[in-house]
Amino acid sequence: MVALQNFVLLGLPAVIAGAALERRAPKEPFGLYAYGDGIGGAPIFTSGSQAYIGNATLLEDIEAAPVTFKATVNEELVGSPNTTANAGAPTWSNLTLLIPETTSESHVVEFTNVAPGTGMSTNGFVFYGDFLFHQSNEGKVESLWYAVPLEKDGIWSLEWNPTGGEADGQILLTLKVTAPSKGNAKEQ
Repeated sequence: MVALQNFVLLGLPAVIAGAALERRAPKEPFGLYAYGDGIGGAPIFTSGSQAYIGNATLLEDIEAAPVTFKATVNEELVGSPNTTANAGAPTWSNLTLLIPETTSESHVVEFTNVAPGTGMSTNGFVFYGDFLFHQSNEGKVESLWYAVPLEKDGIWSLEWNPTGGEADGQILLTLKVTAPSKGNAKEQ
């Protein structure tokens, strides 16, 4: 009996650790939240093209709204406005998240409704637990998210692959489906 108890107790952390690394898509629809130095769960939002994190109302654009995502079988993330978090109803919907490939000179994360150009990727988005990663065509799983602050406090540009030069105030990020436990999305 003691041997069985030790087996169960010693095996439990491995089961818990293994579950955290299990590849799975979150329940839909879901939001994505950025966590980094001084950013404690800021939501991803857009006004129809560029991806931002922070408070959408601070952008002062009637098209700006937090994004609600659905994952496709092609490992794409398709976003529509979360109109419950916004007074208006933006005209954009069903936009696909787009990141520059690691060889691209661009770093800006965007949303699109057309096929991606050369050096851009709309698929390969995978979740391990609540964390969002990107898997390249070569099978490399990466999390190269970062934020660059805009002139307005509380809004950052969401970018990918910080190599090749640093922007002022660049903050490395983790993107999760887990909303912040506190009401303050800027700092926790």
